[in-house]
Amino acid sequence: MDVSRPGKGRLRIAVTGASGDYGRLLLSRLDQDPDVESILVLDVTRPEGDKVEFHRVDLTRYDAESELTDALTERPVDALYHLAFLFGPIRNGSLAHELEVIGTMNVLTAAGRARLPRLVVPSMTAVYGARGNNPALLREDSALQGCPHSRFVTDKVEVEGQVRAFRERHPDMRVLVLRFAPVLGPSVDNPATRFLKNPVVPTLMGFDPLWQGLHEDDAARALHLALRADASGEFNIVGHGVMSISGLIQQAGARPLPLPGPLFRAGLHTLDAVGAGTLPVALLDYIHYSWVADGERAESVLGFIPLHHVRDAAAALKRS
Repeated sequence: MDVSRPGKGRLRIAVTGASGDYGRLLLSRLDQDPDVESILVLDVTRPEGDKVEFHRVDLTRYDAESELTDALTERPVDALYHLAFLFGPIRNGSLAHELEVIGTMNVLTAAGRARLPRLVVPSMTAVYGARGNNPALLREDSALQGCPHSRFVTDKVEVEGQVRAFRERHPDMRVLVLRFAPVLGPSVDNPATRFLKNPVVPTLMGFDPLWQGLHEDDAARALHLALRADASGEFNIVGHGVMSISGLIQQAGARPLPLPGPLFRAGLHTLDAVGAGTLPVALLDYIHYSWVADGERAESVLGFIPLHHVRDAAAALKRS
């Protein structure tokens, strides 16, 4: 079935991680899409939605691969969105690794066996890493240097390697990886939103790197566009413009507090210990150096043009 030219009400879409931020953003779009007939949710909890068909699957279980294969072959689907990734506070790194890396392995095996026509997987522009020698614009073929001290980022880099190898083995399948800039908005919960929601945000004295941000509505649009895009590969999904981290903090209604390096690290450790939800110390590089991704390929190939500037995305946090 050619997903690029659907008939009314004939598309059947499968989604893992439907209860996460990306899943909630996407399901609201799919529910309103007249070409989507049904949404097969492969998850541990059933979300709301008139089109939802629920099949309970725990991606960390030993039998997840067979459960997924059965669900995807019983009634063929036109696209699978694999959105089962963690962006909330992670206290159990081993469980997160099981879900993201081992879970993705199970999903990819099942997708290959079911011969799906399309697979969409989210990633982050953070996989490029923040380095002093980064180019002015990071393009999709830039090296994924990641963040060696952060399992949160390292697992995403490993997943991208899995997906790339899968795409090479299945050249007949549309496999899209959407590398999102930090998604900001009133309904999402990730390291960037938790960092910016503090009334006073510690920053590193002498450094004010450029950040990008993506409004959650634009993130939802990009996910939806991937359903019909005549494309494969990686795409940077970024909002309009860039801002210094101090400007972004102020736009979110907070006050930056520049601190010298040792005091800054101590402050982050303290905030983390009391559950203030600020940026983990492992992600220090991202408030030290700039990491700006080029969104041109997403615009020219996917037709994704953001509607919101980064300042608007940050300002949306004031209302959350």
